Amino acid sequence: MFKSLYSGVSGLSANLTKLDVIGNNIANSNTVGFKSGRVTFNEMLTQTLKTASRPVAGGLGGTNPQQIGLGTQVASIDSNFNQGNFETTGKKTDLAIQGPGFFILSDGNSRSFSRAGVFGLDSQHKLVNPSTGLKVQGRMADDMGNISTGPLTDLVIDPGLVVPAQPSTTVELMGNLDSSSDAKGTIMESPSFLAAAEGGDLLVDMSGESNGILDMNSGDAVRINGRVGGVALTDETFTISETSTYQDLVDWLNGAMSTAGQNITFALDSTGSLEVTNNTGSTLEGLSLTATAKTQFNNNFSFSSSIANGSVDMSSELRAYATSDDLLSAMYDSNGNALDIDLSSPPAQLNIGGSVGGNPVENQAMFVDATTTLADFATELQYAMNINSQPVEINDWGQVIVRGEVGTSATIADISISEEGQLNSVLESAYSFTETQEAKDKKTFSMSTIVYDSLGGEHTVNFNFEKIAGENEWIWDADLDANENIVNGGSGRIRFADNGSISNFTFDDDSGVMTFQPQGGVGDGASNVTLNIDYGQIGQLTGLTQFEGTGTLQSMADGYGTGNLVDFNIDQSGIITGIFSNDTMQTIGQIGMATFSNADGLIRAANNTYSLSGNSGQAVETFAGIGNGVTLVPGALETSNVDLAKEFTNLVVAQRAFQANSRVVTTADQVMQELVNLIR
Repeated sequence: MFKSLYSGVSGLSANLTKLDVIGNNIANSNTVGFKSGRVTFNEMLTQTLKTASRPVAGGLGGTNPQQIGLGTQVASIDSNFNQGNFETTGKKTDLAIQGPGFFILSDGNSRSFSRAGVFGLDSQHKLVNPSTGLKVQGRMADDMGNISTGPLTDLVIDPGLVVPAQPSTTVELMGNLDSSSDAKGTIMESPSFLAAAEGGDLLVDMSGESNGILDMNSGDAVRINGRVGGVALTDETFTISETSTYQDLVDWLNGAMSTAGQNITFALDSTGSLEVTNNTGSTLEGLSLTATAKTQFNNNFSFSSSIANGSVDMSSELRAYATSDDLLSAMYDSNGNALDIDLSSPPAQLNIGGSVGGNPVENQAMFVDATTTLADFATELQYAMNINSQPVEINDWGQVIVRGEVGTSATIADISISEEGQLNSVLESAYSFTETQEAKDKKTFSMSTIVYDSLGGEHTVNFNFEKIAGENEWIWDADLDANENIVNGGSGRIRFADNGSISNFTFDDDSGVMTFQPQGGVGDGASNVTLNIDYGQIGQLTGLTQFEGTGTLQSMADGYGTGNLVDFNIDQSGIITGIFSNDTMQTIGQIGMATFSNADGLIRAANNTYSLSGNSGQAVETFAGIGNGVTLVPGALETSNVDLAKEFTNLVVAQRAFQANSRVVTTADQVMQELVNLIR
């Protein structure tokens, strides 16, 4: 009887403990980083009334033991270290742990551990839990941003932290240098001039007496039309090639007539006409040369409708592109119109006008007689335009090409040719020059960058580039705004390949680097600055290139001046990175983490912290993000992992168990009362 009474009492005690744990879980459902607890029960001592017996061979079988339990007891109160959810706060010093780690906190004498990453800075700029003052432990970085080794210590984020200057060592040059940067002179071209066609002139380049070029092309076929005594002359054709000359056509005509047995001969006249002689003994009717769809050719190679025996007839006068040896007085414009220079009382006078470098050219008089050639005119024009470097030339298309001296100061414009005392519109129009290249001065290119000396002083280095005329080569030099002394490597040359890539970069003094000595101002007392010049890869289109057209040139240098801490941030590995006023970032420290072989063995302490126990194992000091499954989530907090629905269910179960155990005690009490009443 008394066993049931004690069993009920033990049940009341055990379930009351469970109610206490559930109540604590519910109370901390909004506590940052809180880990819920649970209670497990064990049966207490058991009284054996009868032991078990084993079977007897050939007799009775075995019997089971008879035992009465003596109640229950609390077996364990465990912590549930399952991951909690994350709550975003946006505060950079709030940190949530993903994984099994713990923050390491110190009060100056002992350490504790916590999952609650509610941190801030105190008046000494230490990273602490602001509600308890416990200091976050980690490792600080040295002046170069390298995390130190050794024991963990307090993390300090000093707003007065200064990052030392880093002197520049490399300057990177990038961009395109315009390949057309040479100084250029004016180029002007006249229309084509024509002269009487000769035997050596190409048929594909010939023009008619009027209306310009014949428009004959390689592959066009020429046919002879005509009849003698009502019989066609021949059905042969002459196929034109790129190299067919006027004389080739004449030779073919004479050969065709000989083959046909016709005493008809063709010859070239000094005017460029095709001359035909009929000695057939009959009248030659309807003679012409034709090519399909070549109206200009057909019109110029037609003859009289009938040519009597013993008579001679002429085609139109054919023209070809003039050469330097052609007589000026016997030339034609591009439409076949005679220049018509008046040589009735030679010599005639041509006036050459224009401007050079914006200054008018005095009318240069040129006298023309029956021996004056187009080459003579070119010489006079060269003299009038003050050209010394290269002659005025006549190209294969009969054009007069004027190439002026380089630079805008020698710009040639408004070339005009007129005949003294005559209104010669054909001549003036024929010499209407067109500008095909504008005069330009030599281009130079520059780029600048700021470099730093060992004391953080700023120095502006300017790189200047000037192209060598007619070459894929540039001269470069460097200077500094404050006229600092360049010790070596201040000039050199760059050569580019035909594909625009850099092929060679040299220094005039073969130093291979540029060195200058800081002078005055912030740089006073600083050591010399030596710069490697990174111009790109040889043979690659990186760094500097040379193509036609402008491009953005820029240069960048490494190094930086002294900087003060203006801000900081914390990443997923717990690395605290400072942001400095010189636009650099440097590691300040790293937050330490702890892991345990048995985290369930930790002892809960006040303020959401834990301490070591004999069964937790020693803290393994580590850092987040090194393959241990621990990472940090900056700007967030881990919420409590309490499941309220589950806790309320457990609360009901514990309540009912407590009530049931109280009924056991009450019933046992009533039975004892009845037993006492037996003696009444």
